[in-house]
Amino acid sequence: MRAALLFPILTVCCFGQTPVILISIDTLRADHVDAARAPNLASWGTVFTAAESQVPLTLPSHTALLTSTYPWENHVEENAGAVPAGAVTLASVLRTHGYRTSAFIGSIFLEKQLGLDQGFDTYDSPFAFGAFSKLSGEMLFAGRGSGYTARERRPGALVLRAANQWMAAHKAEPVFVFVHLFDVHQPYPLGSYDAQVTATDKLLGTFRQTLKDSGWWDRSLVIVTADHGEGLGDHGESDHGYFIYESTLRVPLLIHWPEASPKLPARVEQPVGLVDVAPSVLEYLKIPQPAAFHGKSFLNLSPRAVQSESVYARDSFGWSALRSVRSGSWKYIDAPKPELYDLSRDPKELNNLVKANPAQATAMRALLTRPASPAPPTRAVSGDPQRRKEVLQSLGYLAPGPQGAVRAAADPKDRLPLLLRYEDALNQMAARRYDAAIATFRAILAADPGNLLARRDLGVALIEHQDFLKAIPELQQVAAASPDDYVTRYELGIANEQAGLPRQAADQFELAARLAPEAAQAREALARVRGKRTSGGR
Repeated sequence: MRAALLFPILTVCCFGQTPVILISIDTLRADHVDAARAPNLASWGTVFTAAESQVPLTLPSHTALLTSTYPWENHVEENAGAVPAGAVTLASVLRTHGYRTSAFIGSIFLEKQLGLDQGFDTYDSPFAFGAFSKLSGEMLFAGRGSGYTARERRPGALVLRAANQWMAAHKAEPVFVFVHLFDVHQPYPLGSYDAQVTATDKLLGTFRQTLKDSGWWDRSLVIVTADHGEGLGDHGESDHGYFIYESTLRVPLLIHWPEASPKLPARVEQPVGLVDVAPSVLEYLKIPQPAAFHGKSFLNLSPRAVQSESVYARDSFGWSALRSVRSGSWKYIDAPKPELYDLSRDPKELNNLVKANPAQATAMRALLTRPASPAPPTRAVSGDPQRRKEVLQSLGYLAPGPQGAVRAAADPKDRLPLLLRYEDALNQMAARRYDAAIATFRAILAADPGNLLARRDLGVALIEHQDFLKAIPELQQVAAASPDDYVTRYELGIANEQAGLPRQAADQFELAARLAPEAAQAREALARVRGKRTSGGR
């Protein structure tokens, strides 16, 4: 079938110096961008009604967006990861073609330590963290004080103000500006998701007016999208990252074209992915697409299979990973209990058609691919997998796979009640109801003994309850199966120290400090217990 051309006369135009402004609104569901809740965005420009995220987590999704590679290709599948050194990004390509490149970041989840700053002349990201948690995907401040609190976000108004100031100083140059807004992400400062959407829409309405007043709007390509959506209770998921239904995968993709562009459609219904954004920008600018980009430009609306995944349930709980593919109105989810949906008839994915239409399910499953790619260059940050492995080997440990033990992978759908109980336990911990949290964690482990994250957090709860000797064996089990989790090592050190075992504590703090050299917390703890040993401790 012949592909539709979105730009029928691009061959006679040249947009090579067009300013490009790419705005990502973290956690914005596509179906909440309407005239009632987001009137400014609803009138932005061309609307792509079937744009899909490649993974419903902040860092992996933005990596796919800016590198035009799938998570299993770039090896950034969790927030606790790092973009490989030498990655080819949209920013790096545009910089080689004379663009001044800048990014203005709203959250620690895109902090420059994670590697997405590659290709940017300016990367305005006023955050820092000290350590990763491999199991939970957390980025931990790990500094003085509690060690688990940090300034994780800045208001969108400040992000946009910084972007405006930079653009005013570079008005005579071709620019690429990336803006990341985090205001729609939990916890919602204004109390509800939709209130936060409306407030962010107003910010962007003001930003658009500023672009008009300063002469940027008419000559710029301005793209608004999101990294992922939000569950809001759909399929039992309150936030995002666990499932890969459309509530968290379908994102807004809105494009304002420069005044000189040909007349363009108001709506495009062809499914596209975030991996397709960077190739589309380059085609618009008449810049060749690098071989490293694996997306397809949507200026040429050729049919495509859009793939997505979530490995959070696998890496955190030892359950199955989820992978999906969308082609036309059909969507297939590969899981122990596979799912097939016709989104044109069933947009909320309530009627699984696998049994009713097995031939279509088979055809869709055949579209799932994991292209072979070389191992990424290592990156010297605390989250780099190769570096963690080297540290563990140097200390006599050998890291196994994601969960260590081999066991049957449960379908995340079947484990949803346990996930909800786990979230209850975390809320109990936050309220310092440690007895209740310990009981909840133990109930989870009775049903799912291999659940490492629940067992690790049980150990933490026992420490908070001052049951140090009970915490040690729980944390030792986790460390044996997942030896490169910083939190496990640090908390095991605390449990041993408080139990009067400074030598064992020192061993754990040393490993934690070497896994995360930026974590002052672990270094200070190691110095503390070494002082106890030299003064006569065991």
